[in-house]
Amino acid sequence: MQRSRSALHAPDTTGELLRELPAPVSQAEPPSPRALLEEVRSPGAARAEVDALLSGLMRPLGPGESARERADLLHEILGDEQIRDYTGSGGRKVEHVAVLQLVELGFPYALEVPPEQYAQARAASGHHVVTRREGMNRGMGLAATTFVGALESLPMLFFALDGKPTEVSFALVWILGVALTSFVPAALAETGPVVSRDWLRTLLKVAVVLPALPWLAAAALMVVGSLLSGAFPYVLLALLPLGVGLLRLSGAKWLYGSSADQARPEPRKE
Repeated sequence: MQRSRSALHAPDTTGELLRELPAPVSQAEPPSPRALLEEVRSPGAARAEVDALLSGLMRPLGPGESARERADLLHEILGDEQIRDYTGSGGRKVEHVAVLQLVELGFPYALEVPPEQYAQARAASGHHVVTRREGMNRGMGLAATTFVGALESLPMLFFALDGKPTEVSFALVWILGVALTSFVPAALAETGPVVSRDWLRTLLKVAVVLPALPWLAAAALMVVGSLLSGAFPYVLLALLPLGVGLLRLSGAKWLYGSSADQARPEPRKE
């Protein structure tokens, strides 16, 4: 009696062998903010869905997602009275997160947020809210620092009118140094990277203060020289370098505050 044996199929080629291997499991991409929003809108949505929406809104733009699309989604959330009042497990309100993320998108989307709504969102997130007095101080600091920079640059403009290469080069270097110690610190005082980094605030404050020291030293030397020589009316000439030095010191304090002012409150723990 002939026994029948079942033949096992063996792959003949490497390609056939690879086709028989199981396909690797692809990592699932996180759901889009739009999908998370629809889950929150669905009946029976719980706190977990709200937390997922908050996390999704804080993620960077996904592949193929434009800043305009994300901004429209955030505006849609802010326009939904029910959704924007939801609160996550950490106490974060959907409205506040949407406002802050809209500002994070930058220009021009940040301009679409009303100032009072932005202030409320920052306060609820534990950020430092700028008071009216602080706003006035920073405005005066901006004016003082910019005025000093223009005052220090003006003589070099007349110095370079002759057009000699040496004088022009010296004037350009001088104006560049003035810009780095006046115009640049004034322009960057309220930017996000400077506000969030104490070392950068200190560096810019020192950049504004250091050039004041030669002005104050020149004023002191002029006063001492006038007193020793008996030419007392020339003491009035010391008012110019003294004023420039004091304006720089005041501008630095108004823009970046004193050491006590820099101790900003810590973000509120949830």
